[in-house]
Amino acid sequence: MTEEGHRTAAEELRAQRALLDRVAGIRAYTELSFGMAHHLVAAGGQRRFGVHQENHEGLSRWLRDRDAADIADMFAELEQMRIGRWYGRQGNGETAKRQDELLDAIAIWSLA
Repeated sequence: MTEEGHRTAAEELRAQRALLDRVAGIRAYTELSFGMAHHLVAAGGQRRFGVHQENHEGLSRWLRDRDAADIADMFAELEQMRIGRWYGRQGNGETAKRQDELLDAIAIWSLA
């Protein structure tokens, strides 16, 4: 997929995510947030490094190897939310807010 293709995919996921209730739909919100992050990192990698990684496995390490540790940490945090935060219930609003913050920072990096 090209950089533009990854950006388009991220925007499609963003549009679908915007339709969700951030608290009641936290599972889907988290999955879409993770997917957006993956596409934004791929687009940013292509722009910054001339190459990107298509799968998410090992993506944090791939970023660290390219001196993008801050983005690697953000991606890893989103991945941890995806893996382990399904049952937050009362904390779902804060989880969604944190996902938004991480995605905003990744998007800024991706376009720089």
